[in-house]
Amino acid sequence: MYPEYRCRTETVIPAPAEAVWAALCDLATWAHWWSVVRVAPVDPAAGTVLRPGLRFTITGNRPGGPQRRWTVEVEDVVPLERIDLRYAEGDLEGRTSFELGPAPDGTAVSYTYHGVRPTNAEAAESWLKWGTGVHECAMEHDTFPGLARYVLGEPLDDEWRAKAQAAMAACVAALPVLDGRPG
Repeated sequence: MYPEYRCRTETVIPAPAEAVWAALCDLATWAHWWSVVRVAPVDPAAGTVLRPGLRFTITGNRPGGPQRRWTVEVEDVVPLERIDLRYAEGDLEGRTSFELGPAPDGTAVSYTYHGVRPTNAEAAESWLKWGTGVHECAMEHDTFPGLARYVLGEPLDDEWRAKAQAAMAACVAALPVLDGRPG
């Protein structure tokens, strides 16, 4: 058994909650704004709108890192407030959630690891080295900026993707190396 990790990464997107929610609750939009992962429903006939019981796979990697894959199950959806997910099988397991709330300049959005752990030695290696740092670099330089650009109708072209991935790679390169204890 590998250690369990917890973290919360948040931002404010200068847009109404309804626009942010529309992008978060439909897997079909994720490929546009989340450049380091690919998602696909386990059962393509089940559609792409997130609802309890829907299962999908996430495949991705940090720039220069090995590819990881895990299956996610939607546990609960509270419109305009939160999406509760469970990494059910694959390289990661545990509970996560996207949460929305009001903010003076738009919508506060967070992604929380309520307890996520790697399931094998290969996946555990980077977690033991950097804790949740790689995840937080992805949220800060790829996921949240991409989500904001998508919601605001800004370009998400190859140039933007290359810049986002370069920023993420620089963030990972600057992470302190941990002593192998969970972060």
